[in-house]
Amino acid sequence: MRNLALKIALFAALAGCGELSEGVPLAQLSRGIIGAASGLIDSDTPAQTTANAELSRAAIEASPTNLLRLSIISLEATDVLAEIGRNGNDVTWANSASIGVTFQNGLLIATRGLGFDVMGADVKGAYRSLSGGGNHMRKVDFLDGLDQIQQLDFQCQTAVIGRDVIVIYERSYDTTILEETCSSTDLEFKNTYWRDRNDVIWQSRQWISPEIGYLGYQLL
Repeated sequence: MRNLALKIALFAALAGCGELSEGVPLAQLSRGIIGAASGLIDSDTPAQTTANAELSRAAIEASPTNLLRLSIISLEATDVLAEIGRNGNDVTWANSASIGVTFQNGLLIATRGLGFDVMGADVKGAYRSLSGGGNHMRKVDFLDGLDQIQQLDFQCQTAVIGRDVIVIYERSYDTTILEETCSSTDLEFKNTYWRDRNDVIWQSRQWISPEIGYLGYQLL
């Protein structure tokens, strides 16, 4: 478990910044990049890496906190993050290098420590569309190269594209694969979710920002 001071600082910074989030904006976490030593990632089939090579189902079950395997695809890097805070449906995860992410019902709403971060996002429409498809709007606040928050609106459509049984460290999950395609005037991205019958997203590939690109995650 991370020490209490780090846990509080990371959670506060992730929960309190951005026009779309509630609370008083706090100082941004120091910017870091997951180093190449953390390992390589395949965007389609997650590979064993330095960061998680010693993980096993027994080790995961013995962990005092929930774990998430996070990959930053454009950086070809991966690491294992620990859950450090939970506020309703919002769950925050972080590693010791001050890389942090927050997901709402499994959908990305904030990142910290990557430089060009998501400061906040409205994903309520996206979550509703996961029930079987449909159109919705997304509003996302980005941190640009001048440390200014830029808000963009996206028109999105979600569709069921298939089913898949995925295996994550010796456990299998029967999932529905959903694909969310979003576009604005200048940008387009596509998110993919592997969701089980209990609405848990065990695996996903989600867009962060124009500069960072996509992340991939697996719940451990």
